[in-house]
Amino acid sequence: MNAQAVLSTALLLGLFVIFAGLYALLYAAGRMRGNSRFTAAGYLCYASQIATVALLWLNTPLGLPWKILMGATAAVCSFIPKLSWRYIQSLHEI
Repeated sequence: MNAQAVLSTALLLGLFVIFAGLYALLYAAGRMRGNSRFTAAGYLCYASQIATVALLWLNTPLGLPWKILMGATAAVCSFIPKLSWRYIQSLHEI
């Protein structure tokens, strides 16, 4: 892997993590405030995360196991904010 490939891969992996965090943050903010714009922005961040995974698959020299891991991680990220929100709600109902 040359220096350019390392930099582009690192940039895409950083974006992957940032979009995951923004999805969770905006989803929770939208649910707390009852504001569908925040929730929609969270879903847009998740769509951006999926696009980042597609770019990782197509444009980086990562090995197949790493690409599969990134795809699986993106799939799991789709339901973590929802499950966390339900769990937090159930804690506050007690």
